[in-house]
Amino acid sequence: MKVINFNEATSTLSIVADTLDDLYLLARIISPGDKVEAKSYRRYRPSESDEGEQKEIVVEISVEKIELDKNAERLRLTGKITRGRPEQYVAIGSYHTLNLQTGERIAITKQEWPDYLRAMIRDAVEASKRPRLGVVAIDDEKAVFAYVKGYGISIAAEIYSKLSKKMKQSEYEKEKAKFLQQVAQKIKDMKVDTVVVAGPGFTKEDLKAYIQSSRLELGKKLFWVNSSDTEISGIKEALESEELSKFLEKEKVKEEFDYINLFLKGLTFGASFSGIERVKQAIESYQAGVVLVNDSVINEEDIKQVLKEAYVNKVPIKIFNSEDDAGMQLKSFGNIAAIGKQLVAQSG
Repeated sequence: MKVINFNEATSTLSIVADTLDDLYLLARIISPGDKVEAKSYRRYRPSESDEGEQKEIVVEISVEKIELDKNAERLRLTGKITRGRPEQYVAIGSYHTLNLQTGERIAITKQEWPDYLRAMIRDAVEASKRPRLGVVAIDDEKAVFAYVKGYGISIAAEIYSKLSKKMKQSEYEKEKAKFLQQVAQKIKDMKVDTVVVAGPGFTKEDLKAYIQSSRLELGKKLFWVNSSDTEISGIKEALESEELSKFLEKEKVKEEFDYINLFLKGLTFGASFSGIERVKQAIESYQAGVVLVNDSVINEEDIKQVLKEAYVNKVPIKIFNSEDDAGMQLKSFGNIAAIGKQLVAQSG
């Protein structure tokens, strides 16, 4: 996510969402009553008999409905138009839906930007700078190493195999082993938790066999997927694979379940707290080590006050997807909970 500017006088934040996760964040922080301005299209009909045509406009709406379409990777905001340009194509007071996608500039105006919401934006901006995922695209000629960041794919290095069909078999095998060893070491050095290994042909499988037979401890989760080549197109192909999408979703869900299980463990000896009042008390008495809250309620006034208290007291906030299983479990405890400091520290 990129912050373009923040106008203190109008309380307007102008940003660009780089990823689906950024759109998901906006779906959580935009509230009914907020004003959102973005480019859009509206059918202009000079007369009743005219079929009209689509005109590009810049329009601001007062948000009433918020919907994230994960499949289409769009954030839909519906509300009445409060202003727009060109004026001849805009009907003030009529309903309009903004279909927001990644890469588009969005201006959000709120009556107030609580500190915890500002912190969420800052965290998203910082997260876009950090590598989220490593990718290695490999074939018998080279291995290409890349990082996936919030703004896209960054190529970090290339290693060439120096293999040739003209080599003697023994020499070929020696060079291949050397190449695979270099690639494995480079994977170990990558500053990420998960590395996607992709490529065509058998070299990818040779690398997998080499790592397994050598019992190398790379300190990474490795995910293996096919791709057509080792160029940027092959890397994109690997990242867009259905298998990887499912894997990453499971990883995200796993983190939420880890927190839920820790919370349930704490209930057995009074180290966990649930419900607005108990969580608030835990924060005020400096017992809370982390606050868990469902995204479906973070815009409710009483929840906002609790999250504000957490932010002021520097208690981390973990926002759950209320539609996932872990979020459903959290719902049964009032949509908000806290885990005690000592239990969080013990869990590492």
